[in-house]
Amino acid sequence: MTSGATSDNDTPHLENPFIQRTRIVDAARFAGRWRELSLIFDAIEARRPVMVTGPPGIGKSSLLTHITASAAVHLEEPLLPSFYLALHEAATPEDVYETILQALGIPGATSAALEVALLEMETPVLLCLDDAHRALEAGWGDTLLNTLARIARGGQLILVVALAGEMPLLSERFASVRLGAFAPAEVRLFAETYLEGTGISFTPAELRLLSHLSAGHPAYLQRAAYHLFESRRDGRDWRAHFLVEARECPIPGAPLPPEAFEGGEGDGSIRPRYGTLQTERSVADETPFPLPEAPGTLLLMIVPLAALLVFVTFSNVITALLAALSGLMIALVWWYRCRVS
Repeated sequence: MTSGATSDNDTPHLENPFIQRTRIVDAARFAGRWRELSLIFDAIEARRPVMVTGPPGIGKSSLLTHITASAAVHLEEPLLPSFYLALHEAATPEDVYETILQALGIPGATSAALEVALLEMETPVLLCLDDAHRALEAGWGDTLLNTLARIARGGQLILVVALAGEMPLLSERFASVRLGAFAPAEVRLFAETYLEGTGISFTPAELRLLSHLSAGHPAYLQRAAYHLFESRRDGRDWRAHFLVEARECPIPGAPLPPEAFEGGEGDGSIRPRYGTLQTERSVADETPFPLPEAPGTLLLMIVPLAALLVFVTFSNVITALLAALSGLMIALVWWYRCRVS
């Protein structure tokens, strides 16, 4: 198929590119995360161990895979040995040390053997350690991470660790990078990367709706984009299909996109989720503050009392008469308001 616009007759024969459900191992499929990559490589160049955290499905494993593949170019070390290791595949710290040493072609299964091997290397070694939360939950992860971070301070080990959840309390210090939702520019780049060569494109309105429905979560974004692509084949209501899948098959451990809780039909516009704010009030709803009703004799006494008080204070008859006149006006106004309210 040649490049260019794809006709409706060709669309059913295209393979949907949005089928990635695990970590991205194809470098051509990795998109975005510019800020996080910049922070990570800044820390790496300073020889600081890095810990990447975030909810499940947010892209930590894909990010570590990308770092493993691209570190040699970024660090200008063509011969840099780089390894990716998921800790759920190892049962003990010794298994981890042995796996690393075997990759280096050296026998051994201890941290001491790893330190010696690294000292004999001509270049540093990059180790991307994924799913560290599993080791922490098993009870041996903190010891492993502290040991590897201590070794990394020597400069021969470049350590990048990823785990689901929050940063754990460790004795060794790590540079912390937390992955969050995709920014709108990353959503656009993600779609363009996967759609390249298909002859299909998503409109700006569709990209905004993708970002909104998935809440920028990469795993949910992949699913939403899958249904949008399928709608080009069969005309399905891709929004409804995505929301059903999100509710029935959620990403394990990841929060559902807020739109999945609403469940109703709509135009995809962003709506308040905590009720609406009352911004206007009808004049008819406003009740004027009621004035207390005063007895008539009390109103009549205001005039002489006001005149007497002023005369005692200033010893001036004219000022007292003016005060009496003011008191009379106040009494009349009060009486009128009480009658009409």
